[in-house]
Amino acid sequence: MSKIRSLRHALLSPEEVEAAMGVVALTPEITPELLGEITQDYIARCEAICGAMEDLVFDDDESEAEKHIPLTWLATRYEWSRYNDQMQYQTMLQGAAQPRTMALGSMLSKIAEKLETLQDRRELFWTLKLAADPFGTVERIHAMSDRMMAITAATGRGVGEVMQELYSVREMVAGAVGEAITGSIADRGLLEKLDKGIARSIEAIDATMGIELGDLHAALEAEMVRRLAHSRVTALLETANRASSELIPPDICDLFFVTARDWLEHLFAHSLESSPEEREANGKSAHLTLTWRIARDEKTLTFILADDGLGTGGFEPRRTSLQSGLTVRHSHMPGQGSELIVEASFMMSGNAEYLSFSTFNGTDHSRLAIPAQYVSFIEQVEPARLRSAARVIPGADGSCYSILDLSRAVFGASADYPRNLIVFADLGAAGKPALRVEEVHGISRGRVKPLPMPGGHAGVAGVLNTGTELTLVLDIEGMLGSCS
Repeated sequence: MSKIRSLRHALLSPEEVEAAMGVVALTPEITPELLGEITQDYIARCEAICGAMEDLVFDDDESEAEKHIPLTWLATRYEWSRYNDQMQYQTMLQGAAQPRTMALGSMLSKIAEKLETLQDRRELFWTLKLAADPFGTVERIHAMSDRMMAITAATGRGVGEVMQELYSVREMVAGAVGEAITGSIADRGLLEKLDKGIARSIEAIDATMGIELGDLHAALEAEMVRRLAHSRVTALLETANRASSELIPPDICDLFFVTARDWLEHLFAHSLESSPEEREANGKSAHLTLTWRIARDEKTLTFILADDGLGTGGFEPRRTSLQSGLTVRHSHMPGQGSELIVEASFMMSGNAEYLSFSTFNGTDHSRLAIPAQYVSFIEQVEPARLRSAARVIPGADGSCYSILDLSRAVFGASADYPRNLIVFADLGAAGKPALRVEEVHGISRGRVKPLPMPGGHAGVAGVLNTGTELTLVLDIEGMLGSCS
């Protein structure tokens, strides 16, 4: 017999109705009139349940109807729980529970009992858990998401430190080879093995380390739900990204969440309508809608959050969240909502390659670097050509590049290099700078560590530890923006 036919038999066959009402008849002080009312209520409820289930059966396919058996059990169990609590309070306050309350509780218990027998063990496990502690069960899921993100972020930071140590070892070995045993085929082979090992490690880490979009959504939802306890309206979180398995670097998630929490705090405290009725009067849905999505390209990872609240201004992210390489923008549309954009440069999101070079710092020389993928070509320019260029110089590719003196821009110093060595870079929409440098050292690979720099070090995004010395990685996009 199918589940739906079994349900009708279990609830409404004459013998089952008689057995159920036999239990209800045991209620203390119940009258024949009250028993008759409860019997009619029982039959009406069961007919409604069975009729609704049967409406969901199409061409003998009961799959849709079967999904509603555990949900109907939960609804019945929650109603029974309310009557059970009511009986306890009536007993405490009045000395005894009312017969009608007890009879209704018995009736609901018998309906739930029949619905319970038609659930499989997996369904029953979850429905019993939800029935026993609904809010605690859901909150534990959010707490688990929080813990998972914290653990993944900590692991990601630890892996990054290990990889940086590997880079350092590689640089030290390379230095030793260069000084002591230059030209040794065996030692060149050792360097190649180190490079291959590091490359494989990076590929494995990048493929497995990160926060999935689905988990990020759950964590954002948890942040929102925490604020609903004292909210004037309810809220719904939606995402525009479909690939829930896409991985986001954990350190970027950490930085994003600092700002997202501040934004949600401002939203629920200052930019929310007073009631669902006010929202509907303004042509909006009764609930607040929060939407979020990510966008990425080869240079940046961007989080976009939007709401359809009041659009009240005054939001300011905390200074501690405004780290180098992180850009925060926000806009407010009065009466319509607001939007928050958190943009992280790709250099913060993992291990990448950087072109390093020397620049005069006013006393001696410092090693600087920019992402290698920005570099178009490197050229030693004739002095006459550089003098005639003034602020813009044509490149070998026919494009015009803006000359940027890094010695002056970063350290406020004046440099006169014997060689006019220029690094031509292409940052897309941000611009095409021509960087004057003293000497090019080559390619280093690693993860940039954001580090607050003392005064006089403008445009520094962080440091890259190559094992021999610290390399300052430039926030070249920020520098171009400040110069424009």
